[in-house]
Amino acid sequence: MRSRSSWSAEDLAEVRRSFARFAEEYANLPLYRAICLGMADDPEPAALLLHAQPGQARPVLFLAALHDLVLRRPDLPAARWYPSVVGPDAVPGGDPWPDVLATIQAHREELRETIATRRTQTNEVNRAVYVATVLALASADVPARPTILVELGASAGLLLAVDRYRIELHRRGVALVVGDPASPVRCRGEDRSPTPLPDLVLPPIRGRAGLDLAPVDLDDEASVRWLEACLWPDVPGRVERFRAAITLLRENRPALHAGDMAGDLDGTIDITLAQAGQAGRSGIHLIVFSSWALTYVERRRRTDIAEVLADVAQTLGAVSWVTAEPVGCAPGIPVPNRMADGMDSTVLGGRRWRHGLEMPAEAWGTCHPHGEWIALSESALGGIR
Repeated sequence: MRSRSSWSAEDLAEVRRSFARFAEEYANLPLYRAICLGMADDPEPAALLLHAQPGQARPVLFLAALHDLVLRRPDLPAARWYPSVVGPDAVPGGDPWPDVLATIQAHREELRETIATRRTQTNEVNRAVYVATVLALASADVPARPTILVELGASAGLLLAVDRYRIELHRRGVALVVGDPASPVRCRGEDRSPTPLPDLVLPPIRGRAGLDLAPVDLDDEASVRWLEACLWPDVPGRVERFRAAITLLRENRPALHAGDMAGDLDGTIDITLAQAGQAGRSGIHLIVFSSWALTYVERRRRTDIAEVLADVAQTLGAVSWVTAEPVGCAPGIPVPNRMADGMDSTVLGGRRWRHGLEMPAEAWGTCHPHGEWIALSESALGGIR
């Protein structure tokens, strides 16, 4: 934690500008827009964010800390403005800032402690929209092979249950359904590909595991609540979908391992293969995937992951590394042509090894970071038709 003497007036001014930018960029979020406008105008509550750990002084951390507070204390004045606390139909009209400011002032030290010790950590379940898509792409040439999934930066491991969710890809009023049609967890995205997506076939998943520096135990109430607090309550369906996924996974949860994405990957793969009882390694398809996780790994260490997988591919029949990451983040993945202007934020790509040899790396398309839409290239579509 930094001492107050280490802050400058410019530090505080930049924090206030960051709240103003958030309010402008997300003007469609009435609650968070109002809070950020209030923070931008008032240096006293804005200064709380200066207690954040290096690299974490962002509006989303403050918003998560406040959300966590009202989830724990639904009696607080600000709580009545949160759909996640009172329900989407019970939120009053008007300006939430007076109640929010009163809550901040009364619980300043509690918020400061949360901001100083927590990091933003999300497990957005709707990312299953593009995770399911890249799994189908990665396994198109080996669709029937028993598959082992390993997620990098897994958090609570919710995306490892991708085949247990109902995933809808909509295009002009028609929905392509992937996964379990009867699932209580429903994910939805728009297909913006140049031509409609064909039916997507998910591989048969025989084992699954997550690797994370600080994996979230589904029995740890405080940690699960923090994941929920990092979601934006203004976005319809996000909190409800998260809660449904938590309930579903508690019945049959994936293994989660604490460790480094590169340094502990080979050990995690070995453990997962053994637990899945897959002795005939040559007939296995290992798929390692990440979504907005590599961006938090030092650039020079990201290539270590590829080296681990190239080594594993010498004994496994098929290995795939699929990613949904910011442009230029996943090593070896080319930049799609339509991203030359830098307007799209997330690249879907894959690197595959078959019989020990690496195939050409591919950029399959782009997507919204939270799965609201997906746009595959014509070449990617041709690979799954």
